[in-house]
Amino acid sequence: MKIFKKVIIVVFSLLVGLSIGGYGYLQYLKPTYKGTVHINGVKSTEVYFDSIGVPHIFANSEKDAMTVLGYVHAQERLWQMELLRRIASGRLAEIFGKDLVDVDVFFSNLGVDETVEKQVIALDKNPKVKELVNAYLKGINTYMDKGVTPIEFSLLGIEKEHYTPKDIYYVTAYMAFSFAHAFKTDPILTHIKNNLGSEYLKDLAIEADENTMYQENYDVRKNSISSINHILEKLPFPQFIGSNGWVLSPEKTTTGKVLFENDPHIGFAQPQVWYQAHIKTPTYENYGFYLGLFPFPLLAHNRDYAFGLTMFENDDMDFYTINQNLKDSTKYSTAMGFYDYELIEKEIKIKDEEPKVITIKKTVLGNVFNESAKNLDSLPTVVQWVYNEKPNQVLQTAYGMNHAKNIYDFENAIATLSAPGLNFVYGDKEDNIGLWSAGQLYKHLSSNVNTKFVLDGRDLNQLQKEWLSFSKNPKAINPPKGYVFTSNVQPEAVDGDLYPGYYLSKDRAVAINKGIEAKEKLSVNDMKILANSHNNSVVIDNIKDIIAGLELGQLNDFEKQVLDVLTKWNGQHNLDNIAPTIYYKLTFRLWKNTFEDEMGADDFKDFVNSNLSRRTQNKYLKNPNSVWWNNVNTLKEETFQEIVTSSFKSSVAELKTGLGDDINEWKWSKVHTVTYEHALAKMDLLKKIFNVGPFPMVGGNETINNLMFDYTEGNHFHVNAGPSTRRVIDFSDIENSYAVTPTGQSGYFLSPFYSNQTNYYNTGKYYKMLMNEKEIKTSTLKLIFE
Repeated sequence: MKIFKKVIIVVFSLLVGLSIGGYGYLQYLKPTYKGTVHINGVKSTEVYFDSIGVPHIFANSEKDAMTVLGYVHAQERLWQMELLRRIASGRLAEIFGKDLVDVDVFFSNLGVDETVEKQVIALDKNPKVKELVNAYLKGINTYMDKGVTPIEFSLLGIEKEHYTPKDIYYVTAYMAFSFAHAFKTDPILTHIKNNLGSEYLKDLAIEADENTMYQENYDVRKNSISSINHILEKLPFPQFIGSNGWVLSPEKTTTGKVLFENDPHIGFAQPQVWYQAHIKTPTYENYGFYLGLFPFPLLAHNRDYAFGLTMFENDDMDFYTINQNLKDSTKYSTAMGFYDYELIEKEIKIKDEEPKVITIKKTVLGNVFNESAKNLDSLPTVVQWVYNEKPNQVLQTAYGMNHAKNIYDFENAIATLSAPGLNFVYGDKEDNIGLWSAGQLYKHLSSNVNTKFVLDGRDLNQLQKEWLSFSKNPKAINPPKGYVFTSNVQPEAVDGDLYPGYYLSKDRAVAINKGIEAKEKLSVNDMKILANSHNNSVVIDNIKDIIAGLELGQLNDFEKQVLDVLTKWNGQHNLDNIAPTIYYKLTFRLWKNTFEDEMGADDFKDFVNSNLSRRTQNKYLKNPNSVWWNNVNTLKEETFQEIVTSSFKSSVAELKTGLGDDINEWKWSKVHTVTYEHALAKMDLLKKIFNVGPFPMVGGNETINNLMFDYTEGNHFHVNAGPSTRRVIDFSDIENSYAVTPTGQSGYFLSPFYSNQTNYYNTGKYYKMLMNEKEIKTSTLKLIFE
């Protein structure tokens, strides 16, 4: 790419400059942790940076605290903020060049531009929230004007632009999109149904079945479309993927008070997603984890309550086909009548090239999408997304979450969220524990409608739906068993209704439930151990199903040795384990030999790394008579035994070729590694400067310590996502609560806080989240704002 050639030239110049004084310039770019900063309107505010770079902001007012937060956040993450505001707004090609044009076109067609405008207007109705939002933006923009220019801006030639509330809403639009699994699943299932027949759907875990493990509901209170892998692979910022969270009531803890754990699973990147900050004023205190360019923490605790989130995984996006008028391309029809498209022109700016003008087609059902989503069928297909249909005031929601006085206030705040769907875990000093699945839910009035498929907008029955009140959302408040947990599984039915979604398999749910039930009472240390555990008992059942299909007489001595290792595996994913290397290689080969011949290479690539495949793994192996076992590209009809045996033999052969003929060398540590990658680290030279890693990692796909990888050809499993933080909060001693993140607070590679948490994160250790003022003020790193 032309842009990266230019970047290399600049980096080379910088490296040469180190020998003639350039090192001083690079030191100049480091964030400031000592001294005095003048910001107009801010009265004396002190910031102490602790040993891991977390700012503790002591201010006389929340407004001043928010301004200072914006400033210190920007000095560490301005580059990250710049990326975030450009994704959903369709402005990546402007800085990265023509290779990102299709990403910009994709997001432009989502229809969020109009939604963002509505959200900005609605912000005026809440002056207090608007005041704090603007204070935060003032701090960011002040740093942009007075502070140093991030090296990434210089490398790419980015011109600085002040941030506005609109940019914040584009960040939330991207976050909402990253939960939308419909793009990966619905078009594939529609293709299977239309081209292969319903028989092929039976062994896919499309809906909940007898093997599903449910997220439980309870309520008692105490006082107080299309294949988009090629798009996603180009995104310079990670996606939100899954998560764990559990909260124990006092009856289940050794401390006699609530214990809280949460670890949202997000794609890895450098800098990492979260920025920690602690704010204290005479009327407000909060220790939070902030997303870039978002003024309120999405994970937080104070002395009264704690909250965290996981992904609900509900289905909030439908695809509809409509009729195109063959004589007039500006007209279309649905079951509701005949219409003219609303045509919206948008200019996509491209670095070093002329802009590209695209035409967005808006209909009464949503934006036409299949012109950018190549593999939906030839009829115009529109996307209908709750995020656009029911624009939520996400800033107001987040403000309410962080300013609640009790569990009732917190519930009222999250009830206003429409999209994305989120599970919120909650615990407080009054001994309440809670779990809510928040998001605007709906159901189609016709029982024959399955939203996992592309729907027919020409059929009125498929268009009719009912919006549900928040009282219909799944929740569990102070259940009698003494704990709540969430791991992205299907929630239990509410009034007989199971809400459709793209829920994950039961593996982590089983492990969390076993871990909590293993002891009568759990300690803080038990919570840490459970969060870092990596045993998966569900894979043992899968292995039994695989062995049942193996034709043992066809295995040679070496293959039998490999099978013996796999058979004796207890499900642990330690660095010296060998069985995980075999199991995940075999899993991919089985999937490929089973599904790719019917699906085709492109759909299989989407399927193999989807939530659907994770659930299907626990189902299709149990049906030796499934139609999927036959290879449609051969004349004979293959059997379950033939596919399993050939997959096992080829897996062993590939591992032997890639890792050697000594099975003892096939250790998990050699193949399961993580590198925290910077968005610019496409070239070896840049990797050495910006990347953190590689490191061998324990854990695996769908263990509690969910260190995830994509299934691909090859013998290595490169970790690309996992716990974005691990938090354990103890309401018997709130000042001794703990957290850790993958790398560090800073986005600048020469900062002491760029990767200082990595060793603790990789080895399952934690840092204390400081809240004791006397302890905090022992730090010598102090900034004064006035």
